[in-house]
Amino acid sequence: MKIKFLGTGGNIGTPVWNCDCKTCRSADLKNKRMRASLFLTTDDNTNILIDFGPDLRQQLLQNNIRKIDYAFLTHTHGDHTHGFEQLSRQENIKILMTKEVLQEFEKNKGALEWFKKRNPSADIKNFDSITVDGIKITPIKLIHQKDYSKEPFPCVGFIFEDPKFRFAYLSDYNAISGDDNLLYNLDLIVSDANSWKDNGIGHAGIEENIQLYKKYKPRKLLLTHINHTVEHNESLKYCKAYGNIEPAYDGLELEI
Repeated sequence: MKIKFLGTGGNIGTPVWNCDCKTCRSADLKNKRMRASLFLTTDDNTNILIDFGPDLRQQLLQNNIRKIDYAFLTHTHGDHTHGFEQLSRQENIKILMTKEVLQEFEKNKGALEWFKKRNPSADIKNFDSITVDGIKITPIKLIHQKDYSKEPFPCVGFIFEDPKFRFAYLSDYNAISGDDNLLYNLDLIVSDANSWKDNGIGHAGIEENIQLYKKYKPRKLLLTHINHTVEHNESLKYCKAYGNIEPAYDGLELEI
């Protein structure tokens, strides 16, 4: 299995328009972040996409991706869904999400009707768990509660398990509400680290991720959904002092 980070940025990406902070002015490509998305290729060459935000067109072209077999959605915020129309170009694609996330997704009836007319072969449905090429994919419920919202927004992460490797992708959350037993002792956790510390906008920060690392004890923890307040090299140096924790960056590839 191969894993590639198509994007590791927060909801408006980095650099941020009209910002002169050191991260936004940085020439380091690891500080150039498109909206968060992950791409996996199984040993049988099945391609899996997680989230399809507004940078998806650029991400697919830049990485020469010509086929998507499955697309999984964590939640329906715009920075994870506004590339949805690009998927109309892929015949027989399976677009999967949990029942609660699908109910939110179906509120955008105009976009769904447009999509289905242009790609009637697509299969959009909910799921509880699925196995793809021997890899079991299980959603885990997350709490993604904004400071302006009285209720948590339907949101999930995904746990991937095969005989050789087990990892979790937790892109947007400030708490875990589902059964977290599957999170212990994984080979890898990819986790939301929007800023240095949870600031009440529904995202974990680097400090919360250090505690997550201590609790669940993954072999490696990679950070994603990173906003412009976090400079790559500074956060890398800081995180390494606590263990095998690193900020991911656009284009990072792992081969399992």
